[in-house]
Amino acid sequence: MSTREATLSSDDTPSIHNSRTHSKFKWSIRSWAAHVKAKRRISKPKLLENHHNTASNTSDNDDHHDGALALSKLIRQDFHFMKEEIAKIKNYVDHVDGQINQAYKEFEELQTRGSREGELHEVKKDAAKLKSRIPSQLRIHSADSNPHRNSWPHINKSSNEMMNLYMEPKSESTMDSAHLLEAFNDLPHYSQYFLLCFFLFPPKAVIKRRVIIYLWRSEYSYWREDLANVVLDRFIGMGFIEPVYQRCSFVPDSLRMPLSVRSALSKLAMGFVNTSKYNTGEITECCITKFSTLLNVDNAIIDGKLLEKGTDFHALYLGRWQSSATHHIEVADNKVLQGLKNMKQLSFLSLRGISMITELPTFISELTSLKILDLKACHNLEVVPDGIGLLENLTHLDISECYFLENMPRSLANLSRLEVLKGFFIGDSKNNGRSCTLEDLSRLQKLRKLNIYTGVKDFPEEGQLIALQKFEALQNLTISWGGYSSTDGSNGIPETQNLSNKPDLSLPSTLQKLNLQCFHGTSLPSWLRLSNMKELKKLYIRGGQLCNLEKSPERTANDQCTVEILCLKYLGDLKMDWEDLMILFPKLIFLHNVECPKLTNIPCNKSGVWKRQEGH
Repeated sequence: MSTREATLSSDDTPSIHNSRTHSKFKWSIRSWAAHVKAKRRISKPKLLENHHNTASNTSDNDDHHDGALALSKLIRQDFHFMKEEIAKIKNYVDHVDGQINQAYKEFEELQTRGSREGELHEVKKDAAKLKSRIPSQLRIHSADSNPHRNSWPHINKSSNEMMNLYMEPKSESTMDSAHLLEAFNDLPHYSQYFLLCFFLFPPKAVIKRRVIIYLWRSEYSYWREDLANVVLDRFIGMGFIEPVYQRCSFVPDSLRMPLSVRSALSKLAMGFVNTSKYNTGEITECCITKFSTLLNVDNAIIDGKLLEKGTDFHALYLGRWQSSATHHIEVADNKVLQGLKNMKQLSFLSLRGISMITELPTFISELTSLKILDLKACHNLEVVPDGIGLLENLTHLDISECYFLENMPRSLANLSRLEVLKGFFIGDSKNNGRSCTLEDLSRLQKLRKLNIYTGVKDFPEEGQLIALQKFEALQNLTISWGGYSSTDGSNGIPETQNLSNKPDLSLPSTLQKLNLQCFHGTSLPSWLRLSNMKELKKLYIRGGQLCNLEKSPERTANDQCTVEILCLKYLGDLKMDWEDLMILFPKLIFLHNVECPKLTNIPCNKSGVWKRQEGH
């Protein structure tokens, strides 16, 4: 499905032009309407001024009569004008509606014949493009993104979220307020700040560990994430916070503070955290010593006034922190981001899930204190400036689910302190000759987590595997295959020989977690040798055409696969028996099976979960 561009013709009529590229809305309905209204405002004073000059030479009766005639004429003109413009808008809406109906028809056909996850990813991208063409006034009042939605706690209680989350059974903290305060005051300063981060969010808020850790590391960047998790686990043991598990997950990935703890610490927190109304929602600000944070609690529209609140923020969380993607946020216009220009101390910036951002301002390269930049699901983002390579302190960059991005700036390879990179896109090398390559990225010796999205069926090829083996610190790798565009997926690396003649080519042996999404092969590829990956503990395979995992030959204890956690989801063709699975994964302690109907004799519970019992 091609994307389309709406532009204004000379007579202010919206005209639709086909485009093979991901073009943006140069004039949205909102800006076009504002443009026309401005023209009307300019014309009115002239008519009234001419009438006033004439009326000054007449009697009062004539003045009233002529004034009534002039006003009647203006009103009539306004109604004629509105009817004409509404007709133009209807034509535009009918055109877009036709595209939406066609896309929905294709989706229904996929559902009827049994769609694979890779195909659904493509439909999701097309839907995102069409959604971006709906005028913002309509989109923000949709059922899933109402800016006047109920205040907390309902904001975090969509039915889907509540079905996917459950609280670990435990009682409220047994300590009274006095003992809680005493325990808090005994904590080190960095731990106190960690806990106060929870007061940025509404009561009963379910918060991802990632969000809390990012807020904390923006101030204490020298703390590793694994140590941050140790501190959080200590808080759980002390009763300050409690874990919230993703349904069927092995470890808790979300947290919240019990109301009893929040109540006990609230007076103390009030000295550091302030919540205030803004537009139709709320914002919270936190200031501890010289470190200040601003968080968008539930505003659907981000405008320039919000960024006028100060330039000394260290952490700015404007985007979506809620787990559910139904919380729609957008910027009033691209100029809003100009308010970031003087925030030289900013170390953490989240624009996650914010629509209508088409490009980052070039001055982003001047914010050299940035350590964490979260751009996930900025669906309208088309360009990441090459100057991003000047952010010498950047450790985390997330550009996943930015479907309009077609090129990765080569300067990414200059981010020598980068530890996490999500959303690295690899396309057809013929069309992405100037895009950053895996070979370029291999210079990043601190990179430990890499998420790759590719539209190339044969990825990874020889040159890419050689490049991946150069990532000495890489522990977590995700590869997602989308719509296939070419068999040449070298992305700047010359075409190479078939991998079957290269038995030594495989993924890095340092990997501890591997996630494969929508893999096209029917059996595990030659580059995935589980017995050679001695550090691999977690293996996730989601969607695709796998038919078998191939039972391994008899091996010694030293050659056995080390995977302990295995998640198999939406693999309709995967055929394997429990006995064979245990031979392949002898150290397995946790299995999650979702919609893999041809796996037989699997002793999972109703949720598709199997856990090894202690002593077995």
